[in-house]
Amino acid sequence: MKNNLLPLGTRDEFGSRASIKQNIVAVIQRHFEARGFSRISTPLLEKEQVFEPYQLGNYQMYRFLDQDGDTLVLRPDLTLPIARFLSSTNIPLPQKFFYIGDIFRISRRLSGSYNESTQAGIELIGYKSIKAELECLMIINQLSDELLDSSVEIELGYADFARGILRLLTDDTQLQEEILQALYDKKIPTYESLISNFSNNELFEFLKRWPRLFGKPDVIFEQLTKFDLPVMIQVKIDTLKEIVQWISQTMPEQKVSLDLSSRAPQKYYTGLTFRGFSKDGAGYLFSGGRYDKLLANFQDQTESAIGMGIDIDVIADLALQKKTKKTKTMIYFNNSQWNEAERVLAKIPHSVLSLADTKKQAQLEAEQADAKFLDLTGGNENDIE
Repeated sequence: MKNNLLPLGTRDEFGSRASIKQNIVAVIQRHFEARGFSRISTPLLEKEQVFEPYQLGNYQMYRFLDQDGDTLVLRPDLTLPIARFLSSTNIPLPQKFFYIGDIFRISRRLSGSYNESTQAGIELIGYKSIKAELECLMIINQLSDELLDSSVEIELGYADFARGILRLLTDDTQLQEEILQALYDKKIPTYESLISNFSNNELFEFLKRWPRLFGKPDVIFEQLTKFDLPVMIQVKIDTLKEIVQWISQTMPEQKVSLDLSSRAPQKYYTGLTFRGFSKDGAGYLFSGGRYDKLLANFQDQTESAIGMGIDIDVIADLALQKKTKKTKTMIYFNNSQWNEAERVLAKIPHSVLSLADTKKQAQLEAEQADAKFLDLTGGNENDIE
């Protein structure tokens, strides 16, 4: 029986996956530096109070006590520590930062998720202009082309769109939360039952259509013209239209969709949100949005800000999946055949040299690697000459 000395949900990495992750990190860092971002690093351990105001998802944090009895956590997020850092320094703004590091989140049991993951990302602090959002979208497009073979679709949303609608309907915060939960989880019968209270409201026709407001932007915008929406909601829709138009003009090959019935990637987002995903894998590769009120939690005044995270593990899994699909050829040869083996190696795609001492060992090596076996010795001898 093997003893697993690793904490549940963590893992060692070696071989192809470790190399792939290292290459991905190198590409991302080079790209960020070329676009004028400065690297920022924060401690692995943070005070729990940094994360307390925000319920960051359906997971728990690793907690420890320091010598003073204060609760420390392994960071479950990288944006909040950066906000904490900026509030305690006098760095002039605006600034563009990038980070690369591990985060730790104790996921639900049997969820299939690891508790440790590697993230990269950017934080643009002090930028009010929509150019900050557009910079993030451009980076998603460029990194997708550089790191992935399959195209990435960008999904746009608005963090406070749903809450803005519900605040117009009722002051009952509990009812608001119940409707939001049903909407986000696409529990349509529950949702329809909850909104039945507003059948006489002028927004009722919109409410009935709301759970299905996701998909191609042109289709969604056309559907929205059928409703007389409040000005504060229409402003958000106009912003989405502006961004979709910019994408079509600047990155015409970029796939884009809208979702006005999903929750924001993080609770601290306040404006435009965006995610990037590939049809070849589960989970979002890119995720971000505007969070103009975040720094107010750490200082007297707030600052305009927008950030984006990149899930390096998801990208690595896609790359590894593609790599393992390629059939390898294992070449077995005698010492005297080395030059011949090199010529064969150059001709056959995805081939590798077997350095085994015997043919039997080489065959076993090929079997373990799920590779074709090519014997250049032409005989049945087991030992290399």
